[in-house]
Formats: sequence, C-alpha cells, structure tokens
Amino acid sequence: MPLGAWLRRRRDRFERPEPPAAMTLAAIGYVRNRVDRPRPQGWATIESAIELLPEHVAKAAGIGAYSHIIVVFYMDLAAAAPDKPEAVTLASGNRYGIFATRSQLRPNHIGVSAVPLLGFEDGRIRVRGLDAIDGTPVLDIKPYLPEYDSIPGATIPRP
Repeated sequence: MPLGAWLRRRRDRFERPEPPAAMTLAAIGYVRNRVDRPRPQGWATIESAIELLPEHVAKAAGIGAYSHIIVVFYMDLAAAAPDKPEAVTLASGNRYGIFATRSQLRPNHIGVSAVPLLGFEDGRIRVRGLDAIDGTPVLDIKPYLPEYDSIPGATIPRP
C-alpha cells in the first residue's frame, strides 16, 4: 500500500456500527462423555471428547501443541429450566447474583472452561475437567495462553 493511502486510512475516523441486540450462533462440534445430566460438581476427572463438525476440523490444526484450551459451549438444557433466578445460594450458605456464580441458569446459558488438552486426532479434541454433559454444543475453542489468560493473585470470596 502506498504511503499516502496508508496515511489517509490512518486518519479516517472509525465509526462503530450499532451492535446487534440478538445474535445467531452455530455449533462447531459437540461434547461426548458419559455424563447424561447436569450436575454442580465432580467434573475434575471427567474425560470428554469434543467432536468437531467436518467443516471445522481443519480450523483446529496446531491445537494439539498446546497444553490447555478454553472451551466455549451452550448449555442447551438450561434454556428449558423453569427457574431463571437472579441469585442463588451456594453450598457455603452465601447468596450471590447469578453472574457471581458458575451456575448454568444464566440468561444466555453460555459456559466457558479452561481445561487440560489430552490430545487431538481425527477431529476429536480430548480434554479433562470440562463441565459439560454429553451432547452439549460447542461454540468455540481457543488455546489457553498463560500471558493473557492467567491472572496471578486472583481472589475469590471466602465463606
């Protein structure tokens, strides 16, 4: 690009279009494991496979070189839950707003988990500790990058 065009582009003011109020997302794959119903805990040792849809397998090239990934998924069963609480009481007895918990009863039912990557082969990404049941739609995967994703000194509330 000629220098003049680059300078003009740099001077042009960017105006953000109005953001959408609703979005449409599509699964890139599905969770496969032996967990058949939602549960609040006990995920640490569960091994799962994320079966990528054929059109997304090539997009995962190189993912096997990472030790951990971040999985974004849609908790589809929570969408049909009759209760949509603003707050929940945790096992500690403390009450928190739904955004201050990892409850699946969130307004948009989006789950995000950082998990160890066990392997990637034939369109299957194997992980441990993913808190999603069998058949859960996966919306995205990203490599876990410690320089961006780790927060030294992060704290959580104490009971």
